[in-house]
Amino acid sequence: MHEVSPEQLSLAASLLDALPQAALLLDRDLRVVRVNRRCTALLRLTDLDLSPGTPRDHVVDHVAGLLARPEERRRLLEESGTHGPVTRTTDYHLKDGRTLRRRRAPVLDGEELLGHLWLIEDVTRRGEAEEGLYEQVRKLAALADDRAAFAGRALHELRTPLSTVLSFAELLLDPAGGPLSQEQASYVDAIRRNALRMRSVAENLPRTAGGGPVAEPRLGQVLVHELIERVVLEALQRAEGAGPYITAECPVTGPPLIADAGMLTGALEELLGNALRFTPEDGRVEVVGKAADDHWTIEVGDDGIGVPLEYHEEIFTPFVRAPNARRGGYPGTGLGLAGALDTVRLHGGTITVRDHDGRPGAVFTVRLPLPGRAS
Repeated sequence: MHEVSPEQLSLAASLLDALPQAALLLDRDLRVVRVNRRCTALLRLTDLDLSPGTPRDHVVDHVAGLLARPEERRRLLEESGTHGPVTRTTDYHLKDGRTLRRRRAPVLDGEELLGHLWLIEDVTRRGEAEEGLYEQVRKLAALADDRAAFAGRALHELRTPLSTVLSFAELLLDPAGGPLSQEQASYVDAIRRNALRMRSVAENLPRTAGGGPVAEPRLGQVLVHELIERVVLEALQRAEGAGPYITAECPVTGPPLIADAGMLTGALEELLGNALRFTPEDGRVEVVGKAADDHWTIEVGDDGIGVPLEYHEEIFTPFVRAPNARRGGYPGTGLGLAGALDTVRLHGGTITVRDHDGRPGAVFTVRLPLPGRAS
């Protein structure tokens, strides 16, 4: 390196000390010019002579003695003998468990090589974090494989019995098989519709288990009053007179939604089932549909345990249940509301929950846009 004045050396020392990394500056003849304080501490160089002009080999031999892996010692010694106008970054593992990353760069004046700068930092924690992240990725990949395999087996096991249920339901609904009463026909139709929905869910399992998108909705006209009436009626039939009092209110007029009837039925069943689960036997559950200029709202209100304010958004996250539901021993997996939200979002809508206007319980509100009338 060119002869430098004491002032220039002092400035260089200040610059090196200001660096966030440990730094070692060598001249072009590979002699020490300056070692900053971080480098002295990081490489434990306090017992070495590091005065300007000291051969670089003193530092290299000391560092090589700190290394845990023989191949890294050989590489350090080999690379240190081939300094050139090339920037190179290398990680070294020390006997004390630390991992150091050295970046070696030339110091140039135009094309003239003046010296070399080593920048060294302790990346031990960064490496541990990266390894932890890689391990988590590996576990998630294995979990995804297991989930996809399970979904495939579930579809295989469900396909045959569902096909059988559907076939017999179709046979019973066929007038050629004999007349059914209106009530019997409604029961069989409920069996057929729910079996179709189960088949749709089952066929979608491998796709969603593999992280893919859910199947596209099969769009058609959906009359909201019929949707509400059907879901409430089937809930009453399942309850057989027991459980909370259920009411439904919806005008028979109003424009139809363009939606997947099966998916919306499933979403509303989840909301109604959720309300019934958390409402006492003598409580009340209300389902109300209202049409507006550009959308429909369907509200499901109950007299149940309610949803704490801080969980008004969290409960739509898969596997998340409000603490009062967990403490109360109510059954559930935390998947129903998440599935309902997915369905409603797929139709461009929203679901929100609020307190029940000063009464116990909660009100879930589904808002679904009307085609061509989005606000």
